[in-house]
Amino acid sequence: MKTKKSILVSVLLAFSLIVSACGGSSSETSGASASNFPTKQVKLVIPYPPGGGTDVLFRLIASYAEKHLGQTIVPANMGGATATIGSREVKDARADGYTILGTHQVIATAQHTGIVDYGFADFQPVAQVTSTPHLPLVSKKFAEDNNIETLNDFIEYVRANPGTVLWAYTVGSEDHYTIAALLDQAGVDPRSMKYVNYPGTGPQYAALVADQVHGMTGDYASGRGYIEEGNAIALAVVDEERNPYLPDVPTAKEQGIDFAVTVDRGLLAPKGTPIELIEALQEAFDKALADPELQEKIEELGSFARYKPHDEYSDFLTDLDATMGLLADKMKF
Repeated sequence: MKTKKSILVSVLLAFSLIVSACGGSSSETSGASASNFPTKQVKLVIPYPPGGGTDVLFRLIASYAEKHLGQTIVPANMGGATATIGSREVKDARADGYTILGTHQVIATAQHTGIVDYGFADFQPVAQVTSTPHLPLVSKKFAEDNNIETLNDFIEYVRANPGTVLWAYTVGSEDHYTIAALLDQAGVDPRSMKYVNYPGTGPQYAALVADQVHGMTGDYASGRGYIEEGNAIALAVVDEERNPYLPDVPTAKEQGIDFAVTVDRGLLAPKGTPIELIEALQEAFDKALADPELQEKIEELGSFARYKPHDEYSDFLTDLDATMGLLADKMKF
């Protein structure tokens, strides 16, 4: 006959064996899930409304990358608050590889202008995918009324008429940084214009063609139709070289303004995402961007395939963040 003490020992021993077995099973399952990743669709958060350059490019690239990933990549537009609604969603998501962010410099500018208290360091870089030259644009009516044909014409107009130009932008975004940097480099205080905040490039274009604003910073990916129709006038290409699809538009440097920057789009995951999952994701995008067909489609949109793996992308973001922080004070109104 068993004593109470022997029964208790037997129960504790059995419980210990169960816990050990569960622990081993959990470890094995974790390893298996990492090696089999992904087993379900991946959510790609695009922190802008539909129709802008970021949305167009990430949807296109994702459609190619999912063929190599083995699971559907589902784009989800989460615009608003200088793209921080979408970025915060990903920052706070589970670090399991199933939620990623398609973004660019806006992460740094939003932090440096005080919109949010987090930046690139609060994410896990996956890969850079494209670079896109910016285009300062003005409306057809504004250009005709004020004889503005070049970037220099525009800057001189701003210099002579402080506080009168209405410029569409997304506060704390990369388009905000580009126009501020161009004016600053030309010796004009970026605060010499009146800025009108919109949640993304799509609404900015709508305001521009409706003559609700005089100008905006766009790119060929999102502005091609407006430019070809003559509703938006490109004043310069903010890059080292001219855009082959806009051969008649000179660079800012050709016009004497020594500044060039590209919108460098890439993918970020929540901090702490296991490296095996990061590598699985970056491999899919690497293979997609090696496809000549996709490269051609990206170039037709005025952008260029610029792949960087997660480690190189991480170093790039660190340097970019430091550079953009230098202009932060002049971007605060």
